[in-house]
Amino acid sequence: MILRLSLLLLSLFALYGCHNPATEESAFDISIAELKALCEGSNHRITKSYRLRGTVVATDWRGELYKSIIVKDESGGIEILIDAHPIHTLLPTYSEVEVLCNGLMMARLGEKVELGAPSTSDFPLDHIAVEALSRHIHVTGSRGDYTPVTKRFDEIEAGDISNLIQFERVRISDKEQGLKWCDEVEEGFVTTFRTLVDEEGNTFAIRTLPTSSIAGETMPENEISVIGAIDYADDRYFLTIVNEWITQ
Repeated sequence: MILRLSLLLLSLFALYGCHNPATEESAFDISIAELKALCEGSNHRITKSYRLRGTVVATDWRGELYKSIIVKDESGGIEILIDAHPIHTLLPTYSEVEVLCNGLMMARLGEKVELGAPSTSDFPLDHIAVEALSRHIHVTGSRGDYTPVTKRFDEIEAGDISNLIQFERVRISDKEQGLKWCDEVEEGFVTTFRTLVDEEGNTFAIRTLPTSSIAGETMPENEISVIGAIDYADDRYFLTIVNEWITQ
């Protein structure tokens, strides 16, 4: 009888021991800007029950991102690394989510802060394992779309990183006219940077991943508007088109 009771208790612990119903209730809300501000150095391990609430504005829906999503609230956006493909079937674009951050880690890459799992390698962050996803990210609803902010090239700043931004009345640089969004080598398409030019002749880099559904398409020659996520690397800002938001 004692053995049976012990086995029953062990079974119940195995079933519920890793799940604390009070965890979500005791979590306190924090904005994305406030969370990112905690990462003052190269990385920051989150040990408090912070909860983000926001909208998934970019995924791998059309291949523009790979194993990551961007979540946006009124204060800004943050890219979250997830070891799943495709992600958009688990976390659809425009879904409302809450992110339970306790146990996760942030890493700063220059002016950009990313969220993921604590690193187990030389990389600053690991991707959140798909089996751990339900512990950290919950879909709470859905919305039809998300309205980006319209800006000029010279208005882009650190607070715009991982935000959706629209550039209006721009074009591809003359020297790149007629090219595809991605260069092609023997192994296939590769990540490629092109150049946007505005009406005043100012330029801004635009990046396309080889996984993008537009990688093999010829870039438009006329004036366009583009919507994408601002990214940052190698001391410069650049735009990654998301959800194929290009109008001519």
